[in-house]
Amino acid sequence: MDLNNARIEINRIDREIVLLLEKRFDFVTEIGKYKKENNLPVYDPEREKIVVSNCVSYLNNKEYSKAIEDVYIQIMDSSKELEK
Repeated sequence: MDLNNARIEINRIDREIVLLLEKRFDFVTEIGKYKKENNLPVYDPEREKIVVSNCVSYLNNKEYSKAIEDVYIQIMDSSKELEK
């Protein structure tokens, strides 16, 4: 393994992740507006369980399940802040 090439690839992947998160947060912002207009709560624990479960199910390597759960809990915490 070439460390430098691996880091270059990680940087490329990080860019993709950031751009996708930006798109996700754009939708989250719209959902937040909808929830405010319709007097809906920001926090929906059942929806969060579904999101985490779905994301874990997308994994090819299930050894990463806990890491994906942790990442998505953080993403949803940030999303709730944006919805407010």
